[in-house]
Amino acid sequence: MATQKQFEAINSAIIEALEAGTVPWRKSWASPAGNQFPHNAITGKRYRGLNVFNLWAVAARNGFESQAWLTEKQALSLGGIKKQGSRYQFVQFWKFDKKDTGEIDSKGNHIFKKIFIFNLYKVYNVEQWDGLKLPKRELVDDSKADTFDPIEEAESIINAYLANGGPTVAHNGGDSAYYNPAKHSIHLPKQSLFESKAEYYSTKFHEAVHSTGHETLLGRFKDDTGPVHFGSERYSREELVAEFGNAYLCAEVGIADDTLDNSAAYIQNWLTALKGDYTLALTAASRAQKAADLILSASQELISESEVAA
Repeated sequence: MATQKQFEAINSAIIEALEAGTVPWRKSWASPAGNQFPHNAITGKRYRGLNVFNLWAVAARNGFESQAWLTEKQALSLGGIKKQGSRYQFVQFWKFDKKDTGEIDSKGNHIFKKIFIFNLYKVYNVEQWDGLKLPKRELVDDSKADTFDPIEEAESIINAYLANGGPTVAHNGGDSAYYNPAKHSIHLPKQSLFESKAEYYSTKFHEAVHSTGHETLLGRFKDDTGPVHFGSERYSREELVAEFGNAYLCAEVGIADDTLDNSAAYIQNWLTALKGDYTLALTAASRAQKAADLILSASQELISESEVAA
């Protein structure tokens, strides 16, 4: 079980990295498919504007690995069979056109005015269809799916927590890693996509710490009221909690040296969003310690039970 001195040592290392200036945070896994911007599966053309964020969010919520989308007509043209229960998403389409005003200029030419044309289209993710004959660029390489070699201590900690009120975990996050409070579930990219085992567990620990805020556990999400918006102060504070907690858990299993720089960079990003307020980092560290203790306590209980049985 982690001690107070261990928590303080990690805090000191993070603060030193922040004060020294950290490298930019990097995503620690590769994209499962080449084009990770929402795009049309047939033409490859990217969607623009709010469509991008909307389709990213829909893909993350549903665990779609692909960011390829198409209309029902396009899907049928590729031999697709719609999966039962599949729901479409609207995308917006704006274009300029011109309209004859009926007026003539001094040279006898018709005068046109520029107009906007707005349309809504219904699109589906390619994973909502069976039998699609997709272009090669849309095919995901699963060849490394079974090559992951777990870190036993990290697995033991996570599995004990999951078995004692923790969330479910699925490797269906596509190009995203996130915790869904409504379903009390963690969604991750496939293990083989991560740069290293250390980065995989770092990401998994991060989401596990988020999950401790569930109402059935520490109830941290009840401490604040109102909607949570990406980039808001409440969202940013919770990200600090999750990353400090992740750093503690990585230290517990001996992989902190491999992940600390990225953790410090991630924390710096959110401190910047919070206008560099280091007092918020200290508050987050306190909450993170409670979260890490909760996660670690489950594995400690299993060890105690095994000792009694012996």
